[in-house]
Amino acid sequence: MDLKHYLASPCGFIRRMGLDSWILPILLGGLGTLAAAERNWTDLEGRVIQGDFISVDPAAGKVKLKLKNGTTPSVDLAKLSEGDRTWIAEYQRKEKAALAEQMNNRGKVVSMKSEGPAAVGYHVYYPTGFNPAKPPAMIILFSAGGNGKGILGSVKAACEELGWIGVGCDEFKNRVTDAVLDPKWQEVLPAIEKAVPHNEDLLYLGGMSGGAERCYDYAEVTLRPWKGILALGGWMGGKKALGCPPRIAIARVNGDKDKNARIWEENETPLLKRAGATLKSFSFPGGHEVAPPSVILDAMRWLQATTVPGKRLSSGKRHIAELDRDNGAGK
Repeated sequence: MDLKHYLASPCGFIRRMGLDSWILPILLGGLGTLAAAERNWTDLEGRVIQGDFISVDPAAGKVKLKLKNGTTPSVDLAKLSEGDRTWIAEYQRKEKAALAEQMNNRGKVVSMKSEGPAAVGYHVYYPTGFNPAKPPAMIILFSAGGNGKGILGSVKAACEELGWIGVGCDEFKNRVTDAVLDPKWQEVLPAIEKAVPHNEDLLYLGGMSGGAERCYDYAEVTLRPWKGILALGGWMGGKKALGCPPRIAIARVNGDKDKNARIWEENETPLLKRAGATLKSFSFPGGHEVAPPSVILDAMRWLQATTVPGKRLSSGKRHIAELDRDNGAGK
């Protein structure tokens, strides 16, 4: 058959290359450290098909691809062109190097930037028990002043205790409009997900003051299975409703003298319950400040214990915060 036929019918190409039963993704060093690579694949007879590289099983001599129709067949490595086999070997080399670097980062904070026009800075803490083969939960954090490393430092001890990855984002600060910050968020979130191996079903948001408000906002508009929010001295910004993923867990951590946060805690409870959230409040002696590490650990332990697995998503629609004085929503 000619190339036009094979491009129109990927199954024919795959059968000629030796379609086998699907294999487990055994990628040498391939533990999510690099993004899936879409490219054109050529067999020894010159036939071409487009697909994402998923994994290779050297012992079985099989390569797993993802085609545009969503199927993930395994093909014979030996029937791919020499150029394709060279590309796979180089990909494996890069994967092994990336894995070695990540293992070396255990117990450290690593500063990175998104690869895009915004070049948003973010800081990643890998717990000492980090194992890319078993990706852990990840919490993405914001502060009122846009100090990603600072807010990360406030939860680092809890991340270490629980084995979570913590990520603190720069630039997301109070009194900057959504029109400015939304494109930065749309750039940095995929960058974090690409660079940091994590359990995609165990994603959390956290922040202090206006940073906590941002968590409520992004739980609405970003289509991810957010499992929980760590709200430190935070509020919803005057939202009249919250379109977060159903059954999300929300830990509200406020000082006993933080009158504004505690008043809003009471006012927002009916709204959050109506949204299907599970709530728990944690108090500590103090004002509008970050809670002590022991209290943050208790709150994050509760988030972990209360997590309901599954791919529940929000509607993707933002509920305007009419009283917002933090991120400019509605202005």
